[in-house]
Amino acid sequence: MNAHLDTSQVDISARVNAQAQWNAHPCGAVGEEAGTLKYFERVVAYRLAIQSWTPEYFGYGRFGGQKVLEIGMGQGSDLLQFAKGGAECFGVDITDAHLELARRNFELHGFKADFRRADAVALPFADASFDCVYSFGVLHHIPEIERVLAEIRRVLKPGRLFMVALYHKWSLPHLMLLVRGIWNGGLWQLGYDGLKATVELGADGITIKPYVRLYGRRELRALLHDFAIEDISVHQLGDNWPPAIAAAMNFLSHRIGWYVTAKARVPQPSCPPQA
Repeated sequence: MNAHLDTSQVDISARVNAQAQWNAHPCGAVGEEAGTLKYFERVVAYRLAIQSWTPEYFGYGRFGGQKVLEIGMGQGSDLLQFAKGGAECFGVDITDAHLELARRNFELHGFKADFRRADAVALPFADASFDCVYSFGVLHHIPEIERVLAEIRRVLKPGRLFMVALYHKWSLPHLMLLVRGIWNGGLWQLGYDGLKATVELGADGITIKPYVRLYGRRELRALLHDFAIEDISVHQLGDNWPPAIAAAMNFLSHRIGWYVTAKARVPQPSCPPQA
């Protein structure tokens, strides 16, 4: 975490649990020797197999010559796609395993990035530093999400883009989690917060219990009240459906999919009226 972070103002247990979770189970890890080029290629292949909608929606290749910051960059898989498109890349994370793997990933692919161990509630960058801030599947693990959004707004240039994906409250995966928790007693044993934590690989909801919050479209829109919202949508119920049901599943994925996403911009300063 940032050296200048006021730890009295944040939920330390959420940070400790996050570090325990993702140091033990780096996000997107696959069954290869970690840190090799083959390993990182498998990480991307696995991600695209279950999240094939992401390149088109986020447009990783459309930020050439721009400064892009990823909050919670994991192993650097997404940020590398921005780099391949010509972006100048920066990443922050509080997990040592992620920082080490992301640096190795970029090194093996011949790209450079500025990676920092930092908490998103206190980003170590100057005002109006970035053309794009991106975060996928991270901000729902931070209790102080409103403070994070204020920091994102601060470090973005006026008129520039913020893109985010959060777990969707009104999703089929969330419903299935609740049904299983009721059926097997996990909801009563772990409580709702503990049960939610188990969506993360390796988390048991007791000894390793990452903070997880889910959001609906309306809640996400309310969170982004200081931004100019361009899109809020829902995605992901799986891929490779048989043709006979593909259209129906695509329809459902935009209603009960696992992620609610947004694209929004920092408003341009208002010009005073002419006399």
